[in-house]
Parts: sequence; structure tokens; C-alpha cells
Amino acid sequence: MNMPAESSPFAFPKLDGSNYTSWKEDMKVVLMDRGCWSFIIEEDKPCPEQATEKEKFEYDWRKQRCYTTIYQGIERKFLLLIRHTTNGKEAWNILKSNFEPTSKARLAVLIDEFFELKFNPVEETIGIFCKRVEEKKTQVKEAGFEIPELLIALQLIRRLTAEYDHLVQTLYRLKDEEFNHREVEKELVNEAGRIQLKQKDLNLDHTENAYTVGSFRQQETRKKSFERSGAVLEPSRNPGQYRENQLP
Repeated sequence: MNMPAESSPFAFPKLDGSNYTSWKEDMKVVLMDRGCWSFIIEEDKPCPEQATEKEKFEYDWRKQRCYTTIYQGIERKFLLLIRHTTNGKEAWNILKSNFEPTSKARLAVLIDEFFELKFNPVEETIGIFCKRVEEKKTQVKEAGFEIPELLIALQLIRRLTAEYDHLVQTLYRLKDEEFNHREVEKELVNEAGRIQLKQKDLNLDHTENAYTVGSFRQQETRKKSFERSGAVLEPSRNPGQYRENQLP
């Protein structure tokens, strides 16, 4: 029987051995938010001798927090891997060496997933889709293979909805040096904004037409009602105003 997942102090699941790729990105954001990521990428230099006691305390506190944050983010069965250290950078590298997907089988799966990516306009914006493609590209690179720039750009446009057909044909005609995923992403986001604005205008026109038709029908109904009651249209008055038909 599968054991229930351990509760996490963060807004994402703890590292469970199968979710390292997503966990790594989520944990990176938490460490950045807590001012600790610089210890992982070794950009944080030790406090100089002339630092104040407060500065030294804050430095040590952030360094310890780097480790404790990682410690709290992994399932208990994996804590043994990092218990011998209190260094956040070392703990990060240990987890990376144990869970980073580098096998050829894993690489094959990631490449398949990359080429299966498809834009879903119901569930995401075009910007989110572009980021999914970029994230999968990064995962493939981390597994040992770098997808050529041309294939990344082509993946962004090869399975789009019909609204993007005209733009896609335009992008195919770009010069080789201009056809890259950054340029394609920029054009797709701009086109998405244009499509959204056009749809908004169409909805507005539809609403106005419905209101006009409704008002016309209301006037026709009122006119027929007055005619049945013996009232006639008063020419000198505004349209839609009636008076009782008086006999001589």
C-alpha cells in the first residue's frame, strides 16, 4: 500500500525521489525569497573581518537558513543523505547527484515530452506555453543533450491553433539568424494580444447588435399594442409617442 505523501511547509510537495526536476525549481525560488540562493551558486562571499557584529550574525543566519530550508523540503527517508553536513551548498549537490536524471532512458523520455508539447488555449496563455517549451528544453539539457535552437523555435509554432496560421507563415520566412525561440516567442505574445483584442471587439459588436434588435422589437411590440387599443401615432411628437384616437 502506498504511503501518503508527507505534508510540506511550502506550497509544493517535498522531494520524494520522483519529482526532483520540479522540486529543484520550486526550492530555488524559496531560497531566493529567503536570501539564501547566493550560497548555492557561490556568489555570497564570507563576511570581511571589519564587518559589524550585526552583519556577521545576519550572514551566519542566512547561511544556516539555506541548509534548514532544504532540510525541511525533503521527505524524511532521504534526510540521511544530508544529515552529516550543515552546509546548504553541499546538501544541494548531494541531492543533485542522487536525483538528477542523466540516464539515456530518461533523456529519451524528456525528448519525447519536448516534441509532444502542444498549445492548449483553453487552459493556458501563449506565454505560458512558451515557458513550458523552455522549461522542457532546460530539462533535456540537464539530462545531457542540448536541443538545437532551430528545433526549439519550430516547436513553438508547429502545433498552434488556426488563429496563428498567418503569423506562422510569416515566421517561416524569417532569415535564419532571426529565426530563434526568443524572437518567435515575442511575435507569438504580440499576436495573442491582437487576437484577444479582436475577439473583444467582436463580442462588443455582438452585444450592441443584440441591444439594437431588442430595442427595435420592443418598439414594434409597443406600436402594435397601441394600434390594437385605438391609439394613433402623433406626428408632432417624438417617435414612439402616441395619443388616444379621438372621434369627431
